[in-house]
Amino acid sequence: TMMDVAEDITKGKVDTGYILEKFEKSCRVNLQDDLGLDVFEDIETIVKDLKTDEPVIPSGWPWLDGMLDGGFRANGRAFYVFAGQTNVGKSIFLGNIATSMQRQGKNVLLISLEMSELMYSHRLVSDLTKIPIGNLRTESVTLKHSLKGMEGKGKLLVKEFPPNTITSQGLASYIKTVLNKGIKIDAIVLDYINLMKGSLNSNLYERIKSAAEEVRALTYKFDCPIISATQLNRAGYDTNRPQLETIGESIGLAATADAIIGITQSDEDKDLDIINLHMMKNRFGSNFGKNAMRIDYKTLTVSEDESLNEDDGDLGESADVLGRLSI
Repeated sequence: TMMDVAEDITKGKVDTGYILEKFEKSCRVNLQDDLGLDVFEDIETIVKDLKTDEPVIPSGWPWLDGMLDGGFRANGRAFYVFAGQTNVGKSIFLGNIATSMQRQGKNVLLISLEMSELMYSHRLVSDLTKIPIGNLRTESVTLKHSLKGMEGKGKLLVKEFPPNTITSQGLASYIKTVLNKGIKIDAIVLDYINLMKGSLNSNLYERIKSAAEEVRALTYKFDCPIISATQLNRAGYDTNRPQLETIGESIGLAATADAIIGITQSDEDKDLDIINLHMMKNRFGSNFGKNAMRIDYKTLTVSEDESLNEDDGDLGESADVLGRLSI
């Protein structure tokens, strides 16, 4: 391993996360003797699990929490993705999820591969304090006073990496640094998965697929959920019901994620400050359904408004649901 690492470094391949992973593998002694779960002999374990509620972290939006069986799996082993066209508001949703979890006393690590740490922080504090993002500069005293009143709850850490430079190993190395500071991480928000560097880089499909698989593996390693975003392709731009085949750049991502939530917005919706969520894939409940949300562009806050969904008489969607149930 030392010789391999030395050779890589002489070729200019310096990835500390990857180097650490190689040494960890070479030094690890496998004492694993667990054969797995015996369905017959371990029936008591299965029954006990059926009677135990899975701990979750609510998103703060009742409709989404209902679809996800309560919220994001607190113990990890789950990778969630929001999918939408360019500039539809994916980062706004991710930021709202991060602030919602922080308000619940959770420690959230937000990884930005697109915006600077300060730019992202402006968005987060605007949502937290409800001070319009355009007024933050002139209302700095109010801002500091409002944030001080939120101390003692969860932490909200924002870390920026350049796009397409960090691998899952590098991300794992950074997460370990945070843990070594004595900070327990309850959830990771990654903005966004398409800008990760995968271990396979022969083409775009393989890069994103491998990145998604490796990031999902981190939810096992660190026992916390990871929530990210991805792009829809051109076909997804022209529909109000995005399907998995409209996932952009790599359908491998769709196969890997545990839940994919589509985001759509027509020109009329934008004028009315409405944005829509669609359940595209869901291992925790129904894989169909739509919910209209309110979006405040001044504070970048997304909220539910029951009045928007009271008269949802979309016969096409109803027919589609009935068709799926009959199948």
